[in-house]
Amino acid sequence: MPNELVATVALRASLGPHRPAVLSYRVPQHLCAQLRPGQLVWVPLRRSRVQGVVLQLEPADALAGALRELDDLADHELSLTPAGLKLAPWLATTYHAPLYDALALLLPPGVAQESEPTWRATPTGLAAELGALPERERSVLYYLRLHGEQGERALRRVLRGADAELRATYAALAERGFVARGTKASRPAVRPRMVRCARLAISTAELEAALESLSRAPRQAAVLRWLAQQSTAVPLSSITAATQASSTTLRELERRGLVQLESQEQRRDPLANTPTSSDQPPMLTADQQRAYTTIVAVLEHRRQERDSRGLAREDQRQQYGDAKNCGACAPLPPRGRGGAMPFDKLRDRLPKGVGGEGHLELPNDLSTMRDQVGADVPSATFLLHGVTGSGKTEVYLRVIARALRLGRQALVLVPEIALTAQLVRRFAARFPGQLAVLHSALGLGERYDEWRRLRRGEARVAIGSRSAVFAPLPDLGLIVVDEEHELSYKHDSSPRYHARDVALQLAALTGSVTILGSATPAVESFQRAQQGDYQLLTLHERVGGSIGVDGLPRSQALPLPRVRIVDMRHELQEGNRSIFSQALQQALRTSLERNEQSILFLNRRGAASFILCRDCGHIIGCENCSSAMTVHYDEHDHEQTQAASSTLICHSCAARAPMPYICPACLSRRIRSFGIGTQRVVEEVTALLPNARVLRWDRDSSGGKGAHERMLDAMLHGEVDILVGTQMIAKGLDLPLVGLVGVVAADTGLHLPDFRSGERAFQLLTQVAGRAGRRSAEGQVIIQSYDPEHYALRAAQEHDYAAFFSQEIAFRRETGYPPFSRLVRFIHAASDAARAQREAEHLAAQLERSIKQRKLNGWGIVGPAPACIQRSRGRWRWHLILRVPSHAQEAALHNLLDDLLPAPGWIVDVDPVHVL
Repeated sequence: MPNELVATVALRASLGPHRPAVLSYRVPQHLCAQLRPGQLVWVPLRRSRVQGVVLQLEPADALAGALRELDDLADHELSLTPAGLKLAPWLATTYHAPLYDALALLLPPGVAQESEPTWRATPTGLAAELGALPERERSVLYYLRLHGEQGERALRRVLRGADAELRATYAALAERGFVARGTKASRPAVRPRMVRCARLAISTAELEAALESLSRAPRQAAVLRWLAQQSTAVPLSSITAATQASSTTLRELERRGLVQLESQEQRRDPLANTPTSSDQPPMLTADQQRAYTTIVAVLEHRRQERDSRGLAREDQRQQYGDAKNCGACAPLPPRGRGGAMPFDKLRDRLPKGVGGEGHLELPNDLSTMRDQVGADVPSATFLLHGVTGSGKTEVYLRVIARALRLGRQALVLVPEIALTAQLVRRFAARFPGQLAVLHSALGLGERYDEWRRLRRGEARVAIGSRSAVFAPLPDLGLIVVDEEHELSYKHDSSPRYHARDVALQLAALTGSVTILGSATPAVESFQRAQQGDYQLLTLHERVGGSIGVDGLPRSQALPLPRVRIVDMRHELQEGNRSIFSQALQQALRTSLERNEQSILFLNRRGAASFILCRDCGHIIGCENCSSAMTVHYDEHDHEQTQAASSTLICHSCAARAPMPYICPACLSRRIRSFGIGTQRVVEEVTALLPNARVLRWDRDSSGGKGAHERMLDAMLHGEVDILVGTQMIAKGLDLPLVGLVGVVAADTGLHLPDFRSGERAFQLLTQVAGRAGRRSAEGQVIIQSYDPEHYALRAAQEHDYAAFFSQEIAFRRETGYPPFSRLVRFIHAASDAARAQREAEHLAAQLERSIKQRKLNGWGIVGPAPACIQRSRGRWRWHLILRVPSHAQEAALHNLLDDLLPAPGWIVDVDPVHVL
């Protein structure tokens, strides 16, 4: 079998508990020349067909004859990048997830398909006498004869009956030869958009003669003249709009040979309606220039290394190598139809050939990965620490421009879709025609088209939220993680990856430079910079813009906004029952008089936090969760919010309930709402300043497509006086007209039972304070709190990250939390509270035994205990935390997790961002 190939395929299927869905298949002769690692294929599995991703190809050996044959390519154009193929196993092992789940993150959206069994009547069945058959068999065969081949789902809906009974019927008919079994693939959720276009089919010299022949057909002549003015094929809709021509007119022109009709792919452009203006880069400040020069020096050095190793444009020149000439590949273990081995062992045996070089393997630490790419990873990772408004984005733009000139692609990650909208405009202005946008607010077709543009190399810069880290960038050279501290970079379903950590791993695989930017870096990131793992670059001054005497933009230093902390306990003592302190009320009035905008920040949606009975103390809770129901005003009337028209909503499971008028426990009418949310803030500020134009920006008000862009435009165009919002407006947005920021309740989240609560409070307050005074020296911030002496608030008041870090790192060192350890959180959910407790205690005992048997010194367990939200969506939750020393080997942790193999119902969260 010298010319035959065997493909190792990761399947979109389950082979049973603890069995990896990775099998080998023979490659049909007609696919040998075009099949490559990273492509999506159809393969047989048992009696059905499933999709899978080709991990590698190797020459067939003597055992290949026992393998089943691969069916076909699922998409001839789709293929993962070599770096993506190497990244997926790292994701699967690091975050303890199935391999295909990791690969699926790298695939374009909407391509997944399922195969369904079908039945059709055979010639014998078409000629059979129906009356001689039992009633059930007669019904099935009659329906198939009448309607042709049908899937089992459609048959089940029409014929009814139990699945077992129907399957027995199909089997009986098949045994007699009356029906035959087949399979049918579902349609992909998205495909390229094709439109009918027309172009001139004659030369310019022939045009006059053609127009003379159409003297009696003026409509056709008009179409011909209009097409002669177009340089490319034009959609038929455009022709109709310009000439009022009908489809009949165009078909007649085609029959005469004057016009050529064809189908062309039309891109669904998410930036089609995005307003962009010309962008003139300002002069860099000394700090910005120093950061830019330092990063570019490493970027250029990386380019020289890549060129010297012959890796430049590897994906275009030699996509995955020549699969037929991989005789040096090491053979895989013996295979069979269902033959497979544990993935950790399979990983160690996978041969060379993926990506044209190297092994598809999982390094146990970064030093191994550095050996693979031949570079010192920490030297190419920069922590850009700049105060809010210090011009970090301009540094990103300049470095990206340099990367593009070096022939590389760039990836920019942002934490919030709201932030994406403004950054996209700046990037589109600076890099017109080179930008691709990827985030969940786009339509499926838009994301699909952007993915394909990046994979083809047509777009050179990708920008998006968390999932954009998996964008297919064959020439990646630069990765920017903006607001790198944000918890929203953590994915909340399997694989539970952290986009920042994935970006660092991707940079190691591709030899890329990484910039982690933040005004309030994560404690772990800043500690790594202190240790020398990252290069620390600091922007000390806030930067404002102006026009110089030469007419060019110039930069000037601006002071950070003044921050005042108001003790709300004193406000109560002085008789102020409003949610706004006297200082904040006066500041709002002054800001309005000066035609400046204000922001009121409260990190809680809705109108009130909970409903309480004043007689018996009963709190209205969710029937499915242990959370209190939150009051939301119904917003059918957007002009005026009426508290009487309210609904109770659970923020955990989204369950709804009507607003009660009496206590369900004691029937008292003394039932009241307590706490505040953004809707209540809008109500209060409207009552305080009835002439102010107020806009609420939170998850409830920005659900529709384009909502973030519309709200941003309203702020930029001065159509809003006061913006009320949650954390989605707290970072990154550049709102030049904002002079005042008021934090309505700084204590929200400050004392949660989580080791990051202080860090999270400091980051939020510092970031939201940074929205004020970005174009003038008059910015001010008022923070209202009942705990004004908290160290996080005091550090935020002084814009002093160093003071916060020194106190926070001391707390982490004393308690042994990250960065002085790594955490793995195990969460079990069950319909019965006692069962959840038993499972948690059983796993804890199992963990204790494993730690002792392996002699893992310094490893420990916290818990088991009920989770902070003990009941969610009708299931009781218990959790425990494995604490691993920071110096422990990755392999030791992975082996421990592989051996534990928690039963169904468990969530394993590696490196959790919270423990609530």
